[in-house]
Parts: sequence; structure tokens; C-alpha cells
Amino acid sequence: MIIRTLKYPVVLCCLCLISLEAYSGYRTFLDPRSMAMGGTGAASASKFNASYHNPALIAFNRGDKPDKIHISTSQGLREIYTGDLEKKLIAFQESDLTEDLIDPTKTSTIDGILDVTGRYYDAIQDLNLESYRKDEMVAFNILADTLPVTLNFYLRSDYREMTVIRNLDDELLSGIISQAEAGITPNFTRIGTDISSTVDDTTYKITEFGVTVATTNVIDYNIPISWGFTPKLHQVNASHQARKIEGYDLNNRDGATVSQNQLEWNLDVGFAALLTDDFITDVMGLDGWWLEGEWVFGFVGMNLFPTDFTPFRVARDPGRYPGTKRAIQANYQVGLAHYREDYMVTADLDLNEAEVYSFEGMTRFLSLGSEYYWRDDFHLRAGLRFNLAQTSEGGKDKALISGGFLYQAHQFSLEASALFNDEERGGSVGVGLAF
Repeated sequence: MIIRTLKYPVVLCCLCLISLEAYSGYRTFLDPRSMAMGGTGAASASKFNASYHNPALIAFNRGDKPDKIHISTSQGLREIYTGDLEKKLIAFQESDLTEDLIDPTKTSTIDGILDVTGRYYDAIQDLNLESYRKDEMVAFNILADTLPVTLNFYLRSDYREMTVIRNLDDELLSGIISQAEAGITPNFTRIGTDISSTVDDTTYKITEFGVTVATTNVIDYNIPISWGFTPKLHQVNASHQARKIEGYDLNNRDGATVSQNQLEWNLDVGFAALLTDDFITDVMGLDGWWLEGEWVFGFVGMNLFPTDFTPFRVARDPGRYPGTKRAIQANYQVGLAHYREDYMVTADLDLNEAEVYSFEGMTRFLSLGSEYYWRDDFHLRAGLRFNLAQTSEGGKDKALISGGFLYQAHQFSLEASALFNDEERGGSVGVGLAF
């Protein structure tokens, strides 16, 4: 069946050898800290997940003894339902709508044509862009926290599986209805082959290896600034199959047929600065109790060289294997984080709209997050995320709420998070060790 029960992942010990076959899909959103804090990270990411949000931040907060090795692993999963795809699809296939449309006895009169075609048209419109999506991620990091630079070697594997119903018959059916309403009897000779609405199965597998390098310097007003960059290799495999709605079998779908391996390199860059009280007061001219504490500003550009790739297709069957070109687009973000004694709050904003791989609709996120230091070894996290670029297309991401925690004792850390809204649910967990 398409609709599966969400199984939250179990993370293996970070010292074990783990298989990184495929797993996530929503850019960098499925690591535990970012998921718990609404998708933020441009100004607030920390060691283990900074490579995925702002490379500059791996060099922040070294502490008094920076010469350490950190090892971490994390795994995340989320599912999105934009409607009751399974129930609606089965109801349509078990109805007589298609049989009535191709039955000449039902379309022998103008009234019959309007009745049969109208019912089919309404049903296809109701099914249009019903969808289901699952994203998974596995990541592994080895971070060397030294002077003068900090290095993080990471391997991340992302996987996306998606099913979406596409109404491709709107123009055909509208034309038939218009002709019938004008008193013209349409030609139904080829209607059985002309109707072409499909159920599309799409998968993406993106495996990425990168090395993040960052360093911190102090400039005027004792402002620490950090610069970082991540050269990386990523391999993309993708599959896109389309079947007519009438012949699509929910319980016996074909296995994914993936494209040829496409190995390419890319680059992320990041900047971060800690704004001191003196700078805020003397240079920016601001004052007040609400400015107390530390402020961190971050800017990041991810995937600076956009990558186009085409899912698998075959020349003799372009309908079933559309092979539409997709892009992993460049993404630019700014972030601001405010740290106080007992808590921190942060906000990120996407500076450009981005296509979410092959899912319909554009995204531009405003992400809000917070972390409360309940105890030195236990932190609570919460967040909100809003899509400012919602469209009428399918798969648009709406507001969601998330939460999680961090437990750190001695050299060990454990993170976990969960997110949900009316259509989406997910969870992530990670462990780490320092030596």
C-alpha cells in the first residue's frame, strides 16, 4: 500500500559502522536540532549540524579546550499527506465513471454526454494533485575542533519517495462539455485512448560527501567573526514513472527504475558574526534591556552551482517515463540568534524561492526556533516554520510546529525531535561523542 505507518528511526551507536544507502529529502531539515527548532540554523546551528546550515558556525563555541574530536550520527524521517489519496483513488477506480465515458450508449445524446463527461470531469478535478511523500535522512560526522581551523567530514544520504495524481484531461473534457452545451455532438471515437490523467511515482536518492572548513577571527569591538566553506560531492539517482489512473495498482507498483549515477561537485559558503554590546550601542546606536546578551548574525549560500538532472526515461515509452528535468537549486538564507543566560531564540529567512525537488509548488521559509537551558545537561527546544510562497499547486508546505530536547552528559550527547501539522509528521534522533 502507498500509505505506510510512520516508523521513527532507531539510531545505531555512533562508533558502529553504519550503512548510508539513502535517506532524507528536504534539504537540511531532518537533523535533530534543526527539526526541533523549526528548521532554523543559519545563525544558530552548532557543531554536528552546522555543515548542513551554515559552514561558518562549526568554528563557533570552541570553549577553553578546543583540541577535541567529535563523532556524531543522526537519522530522520517525515511523511506528508495532502489528502486521502488512497481512499479517493480506490473510489474512482471502483466507480463506473470510465466505463460510462467510453460506453457509446451513454453518450448517444447531448444530455448523456453532459451527464457522463461532467461527472468524470468533477471526479478528476477532485483527484488532482492528491499526493503522498516520505523523506528520510542518515548523516555521519567527524569533526576536528582545533586551532586555527575547525574541520568537519560528513556523509549524508537523502531519500525522497512521492506519489501524486495529475489531472491531464482538463482541456479535453472542458472542450467536450463546451461543444455539448453549444448543441454540437463531440466525437467520442478515441476518448478511451485520449484520456491521459496519471498517477506519478517519483523517487530521489542524493548521497553527499563534504568537508567543511571554518576559522574565527576577532575584529574591532571584540567581535568574533567566522568564515566557512564546504566543497562537496553529490551523487543523484532519480526515477519518475507515470501510469494512467485507471490502470494504476496501489498494491503492486513497479519498483523504481533509477537514472544513471550523476556524480558532481558543489560548494556551500557561510559567514557568522557575534555582535557585542559595545558594537550595538556605539555603532548601531541601540540600547535597552531587550538587547542584553549576545546576538549572532549569519548568512549562508548553499549549492552555489545549481545542478540539473533528469530522472530515468526510455525513448519508446515517454508517457510512462516522463524524464522531466529537475534541479537542486542554490539557496540563500539569513539568520539572527539572540542568546540569554537561560534561553536563546532565533529566526531564519530564505532569500529566494526554491523548488522542492519534484514536488509541486515553491517554498520560501520563515523559521522560528528557541532553546531553553533547563539544566546544564538538559535543554528543551521548540520551533515554528511558515512557507511564505504557498501556491495553489499540490504539496505546498504550510505552517508546522516542532519540539525536541538535547541531553549532554560528560562527553556524550543525545538529541531527539518531532514535528507535525494537519498533513505532516516526522521525527529525528542523533547521538554524539567527544574525545
